Amino acid sequence: MTDDAGGWQQLADLLPPVDAQEVMDCWAIGEQEAGLDILVASLLRRETPISDRSRAQLAVTAEVWGQREALEPKIIQCRRHADGDGDVRVIAPADAVPVPGPVIGSQRELAEQLVVPWIACTSCQQVLGRAHTREPWGDLSYLATHYVLFSPGAVARTRLFGPSAANEAFAALISCTICQ
Repeated sequence: MTDDAGGWQQLADLLPPVDAQEVMDCWAIGEQEAGLDILVASLLRRETPISDRSRAQLAVTAEVWGQREALEPKIIQCRRHADGDGDVRVIAPADAVPVPGPVIGSQRELAEQLVVPWIACTSCQQVLGRAHTREPWGDLSYLATHYVLFSPGAVARTRLFGPSAANEAFAALISCTICQ
């Protein structure tokens, strides 16, 4: 969704036309990171209300472009639209306690991983998490090794997505068959 002009336009359309054009100009010249920074900074500066779904899509897009750690705290600060489609929410970093992979799912890829809850469905409680290895110095790896869609307490329903599949994992979360 966010690797094409249409997806970027959808995010840019959260802004007034002049700011939206600046975001799209960044996309057109291959400066997606700058475009994301401009987008989030403009949302905050203008105090533009956005839906929870837009906030989650911004978080996923920031992840895809390697900007999650820099932008997610700002994305969470964006003003919430009163009539937002509260079907998903970005989990605040303070509430995102890493969980051992085997608690989440039985897949062998999760055996040595810690899964950080990231985005939750507010209807069915499914969670999209980022799986990480623990570095020798104790921190979690910078990049996710997998994206994990899970339901707490339902190990059999856990789905794994590859390290470059954040958009696909998010699409699976928002097309939840449990909620429909």
